[in-house]
Amino acid sequence: MRISVSHAGKQHSYHLAKALLQLGKLERFYTSSYVTPAWLQRRLAGHAFFSRRFQPGLAAPYVSAHWGYELREFAIRALQGRGAAWTEAVYARDVTFDKDQARRIAADGSDTFWGFQGSALHTLHACRRAGKRTLVELATAHVLAARKYLGEEARLQPDWADSFDNLVFPPDYEQRLREEPFAADYTVAASGFTRQTLLDAGLPAERILYLPLGFDVDHVPYLPRTAPRQGPLRLLYAGNVTQRKGMAYLLDAMESLPASEVELHVVGTVQGSGRAFKARRHLYRYQPAVSQLELFGLYADYDALVLPTLFEGFGLVLVEAMAAGLPVITTERSIGPELVDEDNNGYLVPLRDAAELRAAIERLASKDNDSYQAMRLAARQKALSFTWDAYGQRLAALLDTLQG
Repeated sequence: MRISVSHAGKQHSYHLAKALLQLGKLERFYTSSYVTPAWLQRRLAGHAFFSRRFQPGLAAPYVSAHWGYELREFAIRALQGRGAAWTEAVYARDVTFDKDQARRIAADGSDTFWGFQGSALHTLHACRRAGKRTLVELATAHVLAARKYLGEEARLQPDWADSFDNLVFPPDYEQRLREEPFAADYTVAASGFTRQTLLDAGLPAERILYLPLGFDVDHVPYLPRTAPRQGPLRLLYAGNVTQRKGMAYLLDAMESLPASEVELHVVGTVQGSGRAFKARRHLYRYQPAVSQLELFGLYADYDALVLPTLFEGFGLVLVEAMAAGLPVITTERSIGPELVDEDNNGYLVPLRDAAELRAAIERLASKDNDSYQAMRLAARQKALSFTWDAYGQRLAALLDTLQG
């Protein structure tokens, strides 16, 4: 099996391509902005920007990249931030990239194509015409689910409506998101929730493959604690501040929790106007977004991570926080059901249920030191089953199934 991977952007496609290379199955990785020469990768290791645009061990001649696809996005983001114009540029880049790569990949030496949501439709059609096996991977969940769940939430929480992403797309782009899973032989889902949204959209179960993501375990420090916790339980919410992740319900839960017992710390970028979030600033301590490596270092300052999300394809922050020894509180619309062992390493709470969310926080805050330390260790141990090495093993098993 020889596999070509294509993605206009980053996400975890770098890790997929590297894992395929290590398995001896990568034909070529087609992408946008990527540092391809191995010697230049070595020179740029540790650079704040460029080190995020390559994966050590994955270089030329296995990578075809062109920075031109993202130049407009870079310029808009520098001048205007991540607003509507930047989002439109991302959608346009996906479509242009897909059209440009379709003919190249259909004619290369691969027998299998693996694309990513949003930038794969033309290439899927071209590769199927060429007789190749085709796969498309979803970054979050099916667009129909986004329409349903987030549209419903915008009506329930109108003060937060301007904080949503993944809700409104240009018509042509939304149509491509609808079609891609049906245009591929197989669709890859990173969580049980993503798989369910595909089933709900009408995709047959036999055409859905399950492959959870991994994380960089070497970059997440785990510091065992010996002294009992002093002072209030320090809860961390890390990520974009948006109602897509259930922020209003988290703040509702905090309303009835004494500040002497629980502190909420929010680290991330506020989406939309932020008016609904700022109106309740007495309930939390806020810090703007930090780099991923900085966040890894911050985990040791907190006692647990809370993510009462309403729509998450995977929720990588959950795994990373658990790797640092933080019990987590989350919902079923994430990788949570696959991660959380109730009252052992965290808690699953019902959607939109501030009372149950508060109860989970209170249960965690009431733990004696021995019980809490056991939860920390259990969280770390569970996270270790989701490293990138574990991802490579799952990927190998998945490919064996396809070949069989």
